[in-house]
Amino acid sequence: MNRRQLLRAAFAPALVVGFGTACSEPQPEAGSVDVVDPGSAAATPPPSPTPSLPAGPLTGAPVSAAPLAGRQAVAVPLRVSPSTTPAGLDAADLVYAEFAESDTLHLTAVFHSRDAAKVGPVAEIRPVDIRSVAVLRPFVGYAGGPTGFLSQFEKSGLAGVTPDDGDAIDDGYTSTAALLKAAPKGGQPPTPPLDHATDGAALAARDLVPATELSVAVSGGPPMVWRYDQQKSLWVGKVGTATVTAASVLVLTMEYRTLDVRNPSPRSLPSANVFGEGAVVAVSGPSSAKGRWRKPGLGMVCTLADTGGDLLHPQPGNAWVIYAPTTAKVTVK
Repeated sequence: MNRRQLLRAAFAPALVVGFGTACSEPQPEAGSVDVVDPGSAAATPPPSPTPSLPAGPLTGAPVSAAPLAGRQAVAVPLRVSPSTTPAGLDAADLVYAEFAESDTLHLTAVFHSRDAAKVGPVAEIRPVDIRSVAVLRPFVGYAGGPTGFLSQFEKSGLAGVTPDDGDAIDDGYTSTAALLKAAPKGGQPPTPPLDHATDGAALAARDLVPATELSVAVSGGPPMVWRYDQQKSLWVGKVGTATVTAASVLVLTMEYRTLDVRNPSPRSLPSANVFGEGAVVAVSGPSSAKGRWRKPGLGMVCTLADTGGDLLHPQPGNAWVIYAPTTAKVTVK
């Protein structure tokens, strides 16, 4: 029974008695009875609307607390072998993956909307880290690196911290809280790197196909297989021994070259050339689309377009960006 019906039930008997005895009973003194007309009862004011939270620039999804949207991102390179159990990847908004030497992956994990209590193992800085995240302006926690790579990092305008600079990185691991504490004041939030879907927009304007599995096979590299979990609306994969999930997985095909480094130890390293353009295969939600990627330089966002030149619109949420060599076999089922 609603508020108006309750009022009618409460006052109906009193009104009937009043009408039946109006000629013989004295009227009550003014002010002695407070009668409310149910037909004119004031409506209960609606509750104040809950303010909507801003979208995180890296995910396109609402953040859990408004201040998070305006803070600086932090980034951490990780080296992952098939036997490694990486920590913190489940909290990263963006992860860039390069196929490195000796059946390993070199990852660049970027954190902004969520925190991770433990991230690692922290790896050395490499050119792919710098070229992928410079446009995002994060504070970087890294484990040193070859002399030439350190020089590139200094020239990029990025700031960061190594195990030699304090206690932000301890025994090969760090946390987002430790990195944010070590970062200089005044850091800016990242530039949105993706054009996320809004109002249920499709991933692509054309050539959209259903997808349940994505695999990237690279000679001498660890296999990467992602499967779509319809219940969770997420893509699920495995990196090292850890299970990871993503709202979107973007595979960018590009040339790799070999870098010969001398200091502090001579070695040859594969390196993805993330400047230029090439083919992209994207999965997001239950769909897949092909197109082209383009990144002109260090301070430029990498644009992703479908086969007709319109921007791809990944679903809001975290994303993995996989740099696949031109010799890789990329398959969508």
